Amino acid sequence: MAGARDDFSKATIRLLAQRAGYLCAQPDCRQLTVGPSDDRVGRVTMVGVAAHITAAAPGGPRFDAGMQPEDRASEANGLWVCQTHGKLIDDTASRHTVETLRRWKTQHEEWIFQRVASADSVLKHGLTSISIENIGPFRTRSTVPLGRHNVVFGQNNSGKSSLCECIAAFSGGTNFENLCKRWQLFGVRSPSMAIEAAVSMQGVRTTVRLSEEAKTLKRIPEKHRTRLHIEVDGNVAANWPRSLFNIIYLESHSLKPSDIKDPFRRELRALAPQLGLSEDQAWDALREELFCSATFGSRIRRVGEYRAEVRPRESDHYYETGGLAGSEQTFALFDIMLRMIRSDPRPTPWLILVDSSLFLGLDSDNKRRLVSGLNGLADPQVQTLVCVNSEHDAIELTADDSERWIGSSAAGALTIHNFR
Repeated sequence: MAGARDDFSKATIRLLAQRAGYLCAQPDCRQLTVGPSDDRVGRVTMVGVAAHITAAAPGGPRFDAGMQPEDRASEANGLWVCQTHGKLIDDTASRHTVETLRRWKTQHEEWIFQRVASADSVLKHGLTSISIENIGPFRTRSTVPLGRHNVVFGQNNSGKSSLCECIAAFSGGTNFENLCKRWQLFGVRSPSMAIEAAVSMQGVRTTVRLSEEAKTLKRIPEKHRTRLHIEVDGNVAANWPRSLFNIIYLESHSLKPSDIKDPFRRELRALAPQLGLSEDQAWDALREELFCSATFGSRIRRVGEYRAEVRPRESDHYYETGGLAGSEQTFALFDIMLRMIRSDPRPTPWLILVDSSLFLGLDSDNKRRLVSGLNGLADPQVQTLVCVNSEHDAIELTADDSERWIGSSAAGALTIHNFR
């Protein structure tokens, strides 16, 4: 029938509002759209609308003639927004494409679900989730929710390192370059890759999405070269706010530059740039009074230009770093790193990523000591993620910290345990 509209039913409108938490799904808005009415007891004031992603009738914005009427009127084709953004997305349909609105819907409903499912675990300060698509083993979109402290379990080649690399890439620099090099991103190929991070700063949420965008080659019109496409809170941006991401990625290869024999010095040298320091600045910070009390019990003092002595926990003696057991060197490195993080005046939280390659070098007791020490950090400036490739380790570590354990989720072949 001419002029017929496939409008939403009252039940569908109510469902859209409920799935959105009665909040506008526009990423920059999230305005509450319902409240009590002053005029009538038992009534509400509603300032939200159920917007069609593809129009309800021919001639409307983003109308899809190939869609069935029942699909057009379904919840899947709806987006709950405030009245202002309901008008904007229809009046500026060229900017608000079907793809953009569907992404808003997915992002918003995932955010609402996380808040409802584990309300006390939602971070007010830190990285709350990471989504990965078409990188390594993550062939379809996978979203990993994060707590203050996290343990990730997966067998070899299940995606633990890929997850860490994708998170670390948001800090830019070498970490971003390494991700692009490993997975050959931004070349002559069809665009496919996307990574998206949601960050909370004192309860204010920001979403950053990095993806590949096709660019036609002038000399070879039939081929395309992909380039970096950046969105911040759903809006195209020239760059992303790297200041939101202080990330330290610890894995065995990055901590072992081949030109230095002393393992302690080479690890400190590799760590320094991730802390925003030169090697000399890191050594200058090694004053004994700074490290008289530390998370893992190390006491550290500088005794030469590039030499230090460490007194391990439960020891009365200082030892040259070269004479330390490998585990005590690891704990000393963590103590230095945590002390330097705590002295950073910037408000941005730090995320420490520990790849399983580093974790494998510890025996069972020291694995538990490391995770227990990290999970016990009450500092809101520090967030941690430790990867393990043993299910036994994951179960044991979760049982050890059961009081702080919030829950677990799956992403591909990975299991993620979140802790307060």
